[in-house]
Amino acid sequence: MPESKARYPHKHTDHHQKTSNTHLKPKKVSRAVIAAVLFCGFLGLGVSYFIDSTSIATLVTGALIGCIAGFIFGYLVNKSLSKK
Repeated sequence: MPESKARYPHKHTDHHQKTSNTHLKPKKVSRAVIAAVLFCGFLGLGVSYFIDSTSIATLVTGALIGCIAGFIFGYLVNKSLSKK
């Protein structure tokens, strides 16, 4: 059996190659998420326009609800497509 555990550690530990766990990678927003947010946002805006076109608050609320629903839907689609 090798005696590698009994060896002394290297003096210069900063010269070792870094592992991928030590570097934080920025999260990328998928195109599926962006497309779903835009589509559902416009869909929510259209639905709220037909419900009450005179109120700006209703239009903004409908668009925000559509964007939130689109983000959740796009995230779930991206998660299911990225599985290996």
